[in-house]
Amino acid sequence: MIKIKFLKLNSNSSELHKQDFERLVLLYGAELDSHQNRNTPKEILVKWANSMINIQGDIDRHLELCYDDDSLIGFLYGKIDHPDHKGYIKVGYGYIMEFYVLPEFRRNGYGKQMYSHLEELLIMDGAKGLYLTSDPVTGKPFWLACGYISTGEQSPENNQEIYEKVLDNDLQT
Repeated sequence: MIKIKFLKLNSNSSELHKQDFERLVLLYGAELDSHQNRNTPKEILVKWANSMINIQGDIDRHLELCYDDDSLIGFLYGKIDHPDHKGYIKVGYGYIMEFYVLPEFRRNGYGKQMYSHLEELLIMDGAKGLYLTSDPVTGKPFWLACGYISTGEQSPENNQEIYEKVLDNDLQT
């Protein structure tokens, strides 16, 4: 049985954990770039990684590294939308902002366990439902298998299709 260790990241996290996250973001960015025929400079990805860490607060945001024993396997990032947030907003919904599993750990149940953990966190935060945009190559099949459906809309931020999942009311508090 897979037992993932989840480690919450914020500006007070150790330099080692921040370096692990930066390494993952560089790999994640390179994979996304390969699917979209672009080349994001390393400096931009490092700045992006640091901004994700620095925006973390006490509630409603979850940026976590995921480990199997000492092996880094990926990260997850989700939040609850509020009216004062920028971009495409669904107030009260959980937004899965980023989600990455290293290729060598895919198709082994890690992604599903990571997703279940994030969904549980967002439900505990009071999410009315969940939504995300997805990389069409590696993400779309995974998210469809997790119960997401296309809304037919595109995000104005990244021009990717928006997917939603209705939450089971029995799980909400």
